[in-house]
Formats: sequence, structure tokens, C-alpha cells
Amino acid sequence: MSLVFMIAVLTGVVADDFEFSPNVVYDSSTVVGIFLGYEVGDYIHPVIRDENGDVKSFWSTDPLMDYFLTLYVGERVILEIEEADSYIPESGGMMRIFRVIGVSTTTRSYFQWKDSLEAEGDPEDLLGDYYMAPYDCLLEAPGR
Repeated sequence: MSLVFMIAVLTGVVADDFEFSPNVVYDSSTVVGIFLGYEVGDYIHPVIRDENGDVKSFWSTDPLMDYFLTLYVGERVILEIEEADSYIPESGGMMRIFRVIGVSTTTRSYFQWKDSLEAEGDPEDLLGDYYMAPYDCLLEAPGR
């Protein structure tokens, strides 16, 4: 190992170049509404029509949760939302996002469903390409 590289590592120069800022969470809330489907681009965005009739979309970072949500298209869901500053590579830095951290329906929650699924085995073995599920529930019309 070169002496310059060792000095850089020991002084933290190299480590700092690759360190991402942590998520900074500001608030959490719940949103109740009808799940309409997904907007898909660089990221997955579940879309609901809330109880006031407003259409809202959020970030999603859990493919298994997205699969669970696809089971309830057109139905009433409760989304747990977290407001946070997160590192988004495409934006080149930190960005304020509202992301889904939990989902429930009138009969079950995502976490109950996940626990029962994991009791049967590995979700990938049981569900196959579950991370592709949002592509079957795309929103077509921009006005929804």
C-alpha cells in the first residue's frame, strides 16, 4: 500500500469523500385515502386520493411494502409518512422528501403481513420478482 494512500486513510480524507449525510427526520404523520397506483421514474411513488379529494404522491423505498400496497389498488389505505432530508444521488445532494414508512388497511398492516410471509419462508422465493409489482399498477393519466 502506498504511503500517500495510508496517510489519506488515516487522516480521513478518503473516508470523507465517500460519506453520505444521514437522514434528518423532521416529522411523521398519517394520510388516509384511496390508493390509486404508482408513478414510476427514478423512484417509486405511491399515489392516493386523500379524504379531502386531493391527489398526493410520496416516495417509497421498500419493494416488499410496494408489493403489499399493490394488493389494495382502489381501496382505502392508511399511509404512515415521514418527512425527512435524505441524500438523493440524482439531485446531487440532500432533498426534503415525504416517504412511506408504513401501510395498513382496515383489516391488516404491512408489518403483520410481512411477519406472516416471513414465517412461511423467504419473500423472494415465495413472491418471485416482487420488486416489479408497481409496474403493474401504473397511473396512466396525469390528472388521475
